[in-house]
Amino acid sequence: MKIPHRFRELVPAVFLLSCFAVGTAAQQSSQQPQDLPTLSSAVHSTLYPEVMCVHCIIPQWDRGYILHREFDKDPAVVTMYDRDGKKVLEARMEPPDAAKISVSAAAATHSGGILAVGGGVMTDGSIQGFIAKTDLTGRTIQSLRTGQFSPHQVCEASDGTVWTLGYARDYRDSPDADRNVLRHYSFEKGPLESLVAFDSIFKSRDAGLNVIPGGTSFLRCSKDRVSVFFGAAAQYIEVDASNGKIARWSWKVALPPIARAGATGFAVTEEGRIFVSFLGFSDPDNTVTHGLYELKTKTGISVATLVPVDGTLTTHERGGVPPDETIEGLWGADGDELVVQRYRDGWGISWVKVVASPPASD
Repeated sequence: MKIPHRFRELVPAVFLLSCFAVGTAAQQSSQQPQDLPTLSSAVHSTLYPEVMCVHCIIPQWDRGYILHREFDKDPAVVTMYDRDGKKVLEARMEPPDAAKISVSAAAATHSGGILAVGGGVMTDGSIQGFIAKTDLTGRTIQSLRTGQFSPHQVCEASDGTVWTLGYARDYRDSPDADRNVLRHYSFEKGPLESLVAFDSIFKSRDAGLNVIPGGTSFLRCSKDRVSVFFGAAAQYIEVDASNGKIARWSWKVALPPIARAGATGFAVTEEGRIFVSFLGFSDPDNTVTHGLYELKTKTGISVATLVPVDGTLTTHERGGVPPDETIEGLWGADGDELVVQRYRDGWGISWVKVVASPPASD
């Protein structure tokens, strides 16, 4: 018998945080797009029983590694596992001026160390956000404070600078607070950029929950861009790494859609293709639907399109057993392969490829 794992546990949270409509099931029959991208069979699979379990903190994926916050043991400790399931690094993220801290998110550095963000009490008694980076032995070698800004997602750009997604803790109380959610830092120079206004993305009072790992927003750094997907706001944003210019798209779903869907994963491949996984609900027939989509953008056009990956839309009764091929989540990308969790994978993940649809003929 298969044991339910992370995304089935997150169904209530995903539903509450992301109840946007991407279409209705009644539209699916005759309008399905042709020449859809296609998913390959798994090219690699690995079990991670140490970090994937019903009551475990959800791990994160970055640059070929699983990163796990050891919150039940020590909220400052992060462990790293490679693509074969081997534990390769354990680090206690300790900024030198911190008295008591908690890690909220972790990523991998280009050199194979750990990059982490969080918050805590500093030795001077102040409550601060922080960013910290380790070497290959797990020793913290660089850190900086982020003040009232509470970072909840992080990635390292190709130039070694750091991008974070979060919010200012005082954004409701101070009219002068920086309300931007995307921040760019250098360990040597400090804050570099502050982008994307909170109010342009989130409207509700509990909207800060949308930037936490496992929420409906995702941050990725690739070789030439920084990508942010805001599921609840139906927006996708790119920052050009070479010149800092921002491109912004709203998006629509090519048929067939998933009714009342929330995003469960996001990935940008080495060649620049963008993918999103969704989980949706249909009350009339009491079903749950999972699906994988490719996000297609065009320069100069403000609306992007989510195109379903052929064969990935699966539906089952709520509370029932999903088909084995069901993609319960998209962890990220490893080169040009996607790292996914299918129902059949149990406590593991699989590497797959998406074959692009052929160009439309004239």
